[in-house]
Amino acid sequence: MQTLYVVATAVGAGVLGLLGPHVISRLPEPEPDPSEVDEPPKPLYADLARRPRLAPALALVAAVLALVVALGIDEPLLLPAWAVFAGVGTWLSYIDLRTRLLPYALTLPLHVVVLVLVGLASLVAQDRSIILKGLIGNLVLYGVFRLIYALGRWISQPFGFGDVRIAGVIGLLLGALGAAETLYGGYAGFILGAVVGLGLYATGRIGRRDPFAFGPYLVVGAFLGPPLVALLR
Repeated sequence: MQTLYVVATAVGAGVLGLLGPHVISRLPEPEPDPSEVDEPPKPLYADLARRPRLAPALALVAAVLALVVALGIDEPLLLPAWAVFAGVGTWLSYIDLRTRLLPYALTLPLHVVVLVLVGLASLVAQDRSIILKGLIGNLVLYGVFRLIYALGRWISQPFGFGDVRIAGVIGLLLGALGAAETLYGGYAGFILGAVVGLGLYATGRIGRRDPFAFGPYLVVGAFLGPPLVALLR
């Protein structure tokens, strides 16, 4: 039965990945940022959605992420929430890599859907601790990344606020699994992003205050958390 859950999670995430170009092409374009007048214009979402073979690429990445996390989760009722996050998280990662933005039009609905799915899992399992732990994880990771965002404004180029929002979603998902998953998943994403960012800075590919797409690393780190905890138990 566990194998069936794992396969279903990967397939569901893959189907969502396939829908990525359709959704991305219909996102409202962001308002121009006055602080970026000297930078090249960001690509339009409609143009991003037309990239060749984008749909199968997003589907493959989403399915792999879902497969990895499903192998490390003992509670199958939480897998639908992770499948949704794998699909939408892959869309967001692609957008962030190309535009340095995590659009609110995606992060807000994602937050709501994940909250509902975690709440339903808690209800069906008749275990209030699932949603309570999820909400605590949500507040903890949102608060930590909100603080980093605030401090970054005085030190270097800050996270975009989209990174703070996605951290809240990640905290909700990881928190529902436990404190260890929240720690490992949140820390893994931060370390991945920091290592890549420092590497790009050291090689002169970005400046200290240049925008950097942190979102994809936060997403990948979240999916590494549960398997890491399972391996270390």
